[in-house]
Amino acid sequence: MMSEEVLTAELPAEDSTPPKKKKKLTKRKIGEYAFCYGMLLLPLIQFAIFYIWINSNSIIMAFQEFDGYNDNGGELFKWSLYNFTRFFNEWSNPTSVVVSALKNTFKYFAAGLCMVPVSFFVAYFLYKKIWGYKFFRVFFFLPSIISAVLFVTTYKKLIDYGGPLDMLLSLFGVRIPPLLTDDTKATATIIAYTVWTGLGINMILYQSAMSRIPQEVMEAAQLDGVPWYRELPQIVLPMVWPTIATTLILVITSMFNSTGPILLFAGSGVEVDNQAVTTISFWIYRQTYKAADLNYPAAIGMFFTFVSVPIVFIVRWVFNKIDPQVTY
Repeated sequence: MMSEEVLTAELPAEDSTPPKKKKKLTKRKIGEYAFCYGMLLLPLIQFAIFYIWINSNSIIMAFQEFDGYNDNGGELFKWSLYNFTRFFNEWSNPTSVVVSALKNTFKYFAAGLCMVPVSFFVAYFLYKKIWGYKFFRVFFFLPSIISAVLFVTTYKKLIDYGGPLDMLLSLFGVRIPPLLTDDTKATATIIAYTVWTGLGINMILYQSAMSRIPQEVMEAAQLDGVPWYRELPQIVLPMVWPTIATTLILVITSMFNSTGPILLFAGSGVEVDNQAVTTISFWIYRQTYKAADLNYPAAIGMFFTFVSVPIVFIVRWVFNKIDPQVTY
């Protein structure tokens, strides 16, 4: 009897759950799958054409040099490093359009980089609900939701000779110089516009991150008598650092693509082909628009891409090292 009970206890219990039935594809399910994959088909085609094919073709063009015409009038190209050699030779010419464009690009990049701490401080004071914070929040964010053409037109009328700002300064015996028609002042004037209109997005991001800070943490800091100049770097900054790191990485990724609305300022004395105001990305756009020599700008774009990619990864690695990993 004992052996039979032991054998019975050792036998596995039979699985009483019924076997799962295979789902049959109904016409409705087939239609749902067809709709979902059909909706994904268009962006996949766009990605394949406008990203994979365009960038692959640009890489090929960067290593090609014009080699005359064939019997039918078609252009002939040969494999060469001429475009890269031409680009490196331009560094020895201080009056080169590429060198001037790169200098202007770094000016726009520096302005965008400086806007990160400015936006952070503005967001902090709005987070503290200073007097009139609702008005300032709308005022700073307004350029981000209104047409850029409208704001450029308003900005040009504002700083124009005889405009509102000039009339106000004339009361003190000061007149506005020709800002957009002077090559030495045009780039700085456009950068000032980008600073004015570029404050809103980061400010909203930082203010949203600050609003997620637990109120108990801020109340504990107040009870301990922590002043604002310690509250900001020791409490607020570490808790919103992931958002700041993300915006800084985005700014650095646009290091060689930084530019302003140069084309929108055309017609007010700003010549779009003016070497004094152009940037790298805008110069490449103009070369592509004129279809003059596409191989050379393709080589320049490829060079700056290979330079910027390791910089972005290094910066990201540094930010991950200093990230306090605060969760709340």
